Order: sequence, then structure tokens, then C-alpha cells
Amino acid sequence: MARAMVAAGLVTGTSGNLSVRGPDSARFLVTPSGVDYDALRPEDLVTVDLNGRPIGHGLAPSVDTPSHVAIYRARPEVNGVVHTHSPYAAAFTVVGEPVPPLLLEAAGFLGGAVRLMDRIPPGSPEAVPHLVAALAGQRAILLPNHGVVAIGETLPKALHAAVAVEEGAHVAWLARQLGRARAVPDADVAWMNDFIHHRYGQR
Repeated sequence: MARAMVAAGLVTGTSGNLSVRGPDSARFLVTPSGVDYDALRPEDLVTVDLNGRPIGHGLAPSVDTPSHVAIYRARPEVNGVVHTHSPYAAAFTVVGEPVPPLLLEAAGFLGGAVRLMDRIPPGSPEAVPHLVAALAGQRAILLPNHGVVAIGETLPKALHAAVAVEEGAHVAWLARQLGRARAVPDADVAWMNDFIHHRYGQR
């Protein structure tokens, strides 16, 4: 999944991070801090409990581990978290705008526009709880002048959400070069959201 994140152009170098919650729900695996994804081995992943404590001895976990802990504690249905710096989505964070719901499938998967979180100073003790509050009812959120946090019931769904955000942002940028973009109607977003998450595929 980490290498898929790189291949999709969602991160470069050692930026971003991802995690997956274990089947016992009491711990999760998170990417280590500053390790190149192409060199990453399964044994390099760091096991962390829901108090934020690494289990065992090994590499240091991602510096964003407290955010992953807080999301898992607040959202029992979430089992995957992905943080990306994808360029088109990041451009929307720089201009201070949400990613509009312009593509039916992407907007349907995400549930509508991707909101921009209010700015909190880096390192502020309020940053993590503010992120968790901003994600309430959302599959993804934009971080001001930074990137994206996406979540899902599984890690592949979280990665899919991050890809959908970037795809939506890319198309929004292209559409603005052509003229006035038309958003997907709310009713269509709601129908597609229900279809994708409750009726599509093998069940």
C-alpha cells in the first residue's frame, strides 16, 4: 500500500504516511519515520497501541502517529489512515478552497466536497483533536498548505479515498481552464455514495 501510494503520485521521497489497524482493534501498524518506501520491508513497520506506545523495539514510528492514534480511538469503524501530499489537492489547500464535487464517482465515494480544515499552528496541542473533529462524518479532509488525510474501513478504502481526492482536484483544475465547472447535484452524490458503499461489487 505504501508503494502504491508512491506509484499513484500521492507522495514523493519519504513524505506522507499510512497505517492499518489490526484485527484485535487494540493496535495498528504504521510506516516508520523517514524511511524510503521503495526500501521499506514488512518488518520495518511499527506496531503501536491505542495509547500511542510502540510495541517492541525497532524503527521510530511516523511523526504523525498521534493523529493516527486519535482517529482510531474516535472512529471504531476506521481501520486504515493515509496521509498524502498529492500536488493537485495540495494546490487547493494553498488557495484555501475545498475540492468541489465535480466527478460523479469520486464525489460519490467521498460523499461530496472535500473540506479544508481550519488552520491550526504546527505543533499546537489542539492540532490533533482539531483534525479528528474536522474528519467527523468525512472520508477525507484537506490540511491547510499541506496535504490530505484520508480514512476508510480498510486500508485499501483509505487509499482509494486519497486517490479520489487527488483525481477530483486534478479534474477541478483542468475544468477551470476550460470554463465554468458544474458540480454534481447533491441528490446524485447521495445516490452514488449509497450505491458504492452499500450495493456495488460482490456482497
